[in-house]
Formats: sequence, structure tokens, C-alpha cells
Amino acid sequence: MKRKILIVCNDHIGKTMAGPGIRAWELAHALERHGHEVAVLARHLSRDISSSKIKFLGTTSFLNLYVWIRRSDFVIQPGRPISILLSVLFRKKILFDQYDPVIFEFLEKKAGSFYERLRKRAFLLLWSIRQRMILRFGESFLVANEKQKDLLIGQMTMLGHMNKLSSITILPFGLQDAKPVKGRSVLRGTKIADSDFLIVWRGGIWGWFDPFTLLRALVKLKAKRSDIKVYFPGVHPPNPDSRRMAVVDRFLEEARSLGLLDSSVFVSSGWTSYEQRADYLLEADAGISLHYDSIETRFAFRTRMLDYLWAGLPVIASQWDSWADIIEQQGLGITVPCEDADALAQAIMRMADDDIMTSSFRERVASTAGEYQWDRLVERLRL
Repeated sequence: MKRKILIVCNDHIGKTMAGPGIRAWELAHALERHGHEVAVLARHLSRDISSSKIKFLGTTSFLNLYVWIRRSDFVIQPGRPISILLSVLFRKKILFDQYDPVIFEFLEKKAGSFYERLRKRAFLLLWSIRQRMILRFGESFLVANEKQKDLLIGQMTMLGHMNKLSSITILPFGLQDAKPVKGRSVLRGTKIADSDFLIVWRGGIWGWFDPFTLLRALVKLKAKRSDIKVYFPGVHPPNPDSRRMAVVDRFLEEARSLGLLDSSVFVSSGWTSYEQRADYLLEADAGISLHYDSIETRFAFRTRMLDYLWAGLPVIASQWDSWADIIEQQGLGITVPCEDADALAQAIMRMADDDIMTSSFRERVASTAGEYQWDRLVERLRL
């Protein structure tokens, strides 16, 4: 049955995008391919964004939300009080996408000044109110993994919405159906030689990630060999509302003080465009994702992992999150304990030196990638 679906995105959509924007973009196109009429509102929408099949309507202003929610049959949204109330007012079917439990990201941010502490308390209060509204008015819900589903079941149970426990669908982040195609050389042949073992850190550096253990591991490796390189394709968030975290400056300062910056560690000052990311990924030998053992880690779904699968890259990752379980169970790479520089250095050495093992990882990555194609995933939706 063809439906008029409105997707509301609380992030930036444009040539450069982070996870929430990419999810809205790809979900919109997958739903359109399934025969629905899809429109998108975003918190920020670049003027240069366009699609012949998807209507990108502008920003999530009150007027736009009022007009386009009214015209839609179904609203997919992460949940903002105004969009929730308008959806209820016009009696629209609502699907709340809870794949990004932002509350845990906010809890990881340190609040130093009185203003920051006050802002944090206000955010937590508003989040609590918003989440109660979501659970009260939502008809169906999306999460990215089993742990997020357990979290939502707990919330529903505590707030008396046991009748909605069966309305939760696990919809992880997906992959484009089209295979990545290299358009131009971007890294190899200058400071990064063709013979170097190149690791890519896809995505930003946020406070809950741990690039510092990577630096310590690289110092250990550099004493033995000079062919291990790591590339960071972006540290400036594409969303204009997102300020660069202090952790980025700390990371750059430490990499420079250790003599790694521009020799073993290479950082792009901008944010790699979504369309051009294949150029960097296809020059890499492995992908990496490191984090701390925190509450955010327990419930997160690392969207950067999907790009590694898409490009056929074996993965080196910290333990204790849902992706570590998948990597270990399906043989997609190597996992290491959080903040263990020795174990990380050994993992990188093994990945760089054992061609047979790495080839085996690549074969399993290619097999697993097929399970995450967007067109297959959206068949789970109850529309």
C-alpha cells in the first residue's frame, strides 16, 4: 500500500552528514524504492541537496512541520515535542526512531561551569518529558539492536505501556545496495606509501571515543616499524549546531607532542563528503573504532561500522559494545579490551602481517554486508 511518509530528521542533511542525517537520507530512498511517496524535513538542510525522487522540503520550522505533517499519512521522527504534538493533533500514525539514545551521549559530556551544569539539568528534564510523550503517543518504535530494545522495554514497563512491548522493531543502520566505486586517489602516493598498512577512523572524535589508546599503540609500533598509518577523514561536525569537542584539540595536541601527527597520524581538517567517502575507504586496509567502557558504549550502535562493511574492510574495535559481539561471532576482525594499548598494538601488527587471516576477515565482511542492505531492512517496517 502506497503511503505519504514524512521523515523528520533532527540533524544536518547535505553533502557532508553524520549518522542521523545519513540514516534519514538512506531510509527515505529505500522507502521510495518500495513504492512510497517520501518527503524529508531536517534541522539543517543544505541548499545544494537534491533528489529526483525524494522531496527535501526544508528545515523543521513550526510552519514546515504544520504544513507537511498535515499532508502526510505517516510520520517517522526521533521525537521533538512540537512535531509530536502536531502529529497527534492531525491524528497521524507515528513511528519513533530511537536508534540514537542521545541521553547517554549527553551524560558523557563533562559539565564544569555553573551554566553547563544548569544546561545539563535542563536537558535531562526535557529529555524525560520528551520520552514520556514518545511512549504515550507512539504507535510503533525503531531501535538499532537488542540492547536498545531492552532499554525501551524497560522504559515502557516502568511507565505503564506494556501494551506496546510488541510494537518495537529492530532496524539497524543499513548499507547502500550499490558497491563503493573509487573515483580518485586521495591518500596513497604522498606521505602514505602504497606499501603502508593504512587504517581509517571513519566518523568524528567525540568524548566517548578513545583515540588516545590508539596514539599510545602507535608509539609502540613506531619504535619497530614505520609503515603503520592512520587517517581521520573529519573532525569538524557537519551540523552547524555541533561545536567541535575539546577532545579533538586534546587529541591533536597529544598526537603532535608524540611526533605522530603528519607522520603516522593524518587528519582532515574538514568532513569528508558522503559521496566521496568511498575514495578514502577503498584505499584503506582496515577500519578502527575505539571507545571507553561506558553506559554510552553499552547502548550505542556505531554507524561507522557500516561503512567498513560497505568497503569490505576488516575491523579493529574495542570490546563491550554490540558491534564487538558481531565482530567476534562472525569473524569480521579483532576486538581488544578498552584502553589496552599493548593489546591494540598487537592486533594492528597481526592485521598488518597475517595476510591469510586478513583475507579471511574480508571474506566474512563481504558475506555479512549483505544482511544490512537498506532495501532488505525496510521490509521490517510496519507501515
